[in-house]
Amino acid sequence: MQRLIPWLLLLAVTPAFAESAALLVYKVWEQGSDPYISRILVTPTHVRLDEGQDTGDYTLLDRTAGVVYNVSAEDHSVLVMAPGEVSPPAQPALMLDATDEPDTQAPKVAGRTPHRVELLANGERCTTLTVLPGTMEAALAGLRDLRRVLARVQARSLAAMPQDLQTACELASTVYAPTRSLDHGLPLSEQSPGRVQVLLDYMPDFEVDGGLFGVPSGYQRIEMSELSAG
Repeated sequence: MQRLIPWLLLLAVTPAFAESAALLVYKVWEQGSDPYISRILVTPTHVRLDEGQDTGDYTLLDRTAGVVYNVSAEDHSVLVMAPGEVSPPAQPALMLDATDEPDTQAPKVAGRTPHRVELLANGERCTTLTVLPGTMEAALAGLRDLRRVLARVQARSLAAMPQDLQTACELASTVYAPTRSLDHGLPLSEQSPGRVQVLLDYMPDFEVDGGLFGVPSGYQRIEMSELSAG
C-alpha cells in the first residue's frame, strides 16, 4: 500500500470495539477559513466525516437507511437529514462535460499514473482534479452514497436557494451530478473556486473504534424536514 505523506494524527491505539474502515485524510483550504483536516472513514454500513479526532463534531451517513446525521458535540444536538427517495426537480439546461487525461508529468503513486480531470458545466470550468484511477474504490463508493443523499436533501430546498448561488457548477455538484468529482478515481488534489483539498494519507483497512459509527443517544434530535417546513 502506497503511503503518500505520514500523518501524525493517526496514533497507535487499541479500540475498545475494533472495526475495519477505509480511511482517507485530506487537508482542506477554504476561502476565509483556516486550513483543516478532513478525515473520512468508510465501512459497508456507514461513512463518517470529522476533523481527524474521535471526539468533537462529525457527520455520519447510515448507508442502509439513507440518513445523514450532523452531530454537534458543543450543542449536544443532532441534525437528522432523511430525504427518502426524493427526486430533484426537472434539470435546467445544464451541459456537463469532462476531460480525463493521464498526467505523464506527475510522479506515479502505487505504481499508477495519475490523471488530470477537468469538470465543466455550460462551458464553465468547475473543478480541476488530479486523480488515481482504480484506487480505494470502497471508500469512493461510500462517498458517492453520501453525496447522493445530500443531493436529495438539497433538492428539497432548491426553491429557497438564492438565484445568485444557482450557478451551473453549483447546481451540478450539489443536486444534479453530485458524484462526478469521484467518478474518475481517487482525488489526490481538487481545486474549485474558493476551495482546495489535498490528499495526505489513505489506508484500505484502518482499525477504528466501532463506536465512532453511532449517534449519541442523549443528544437533542432536530429533523431537517421540520426546519424546512418552518
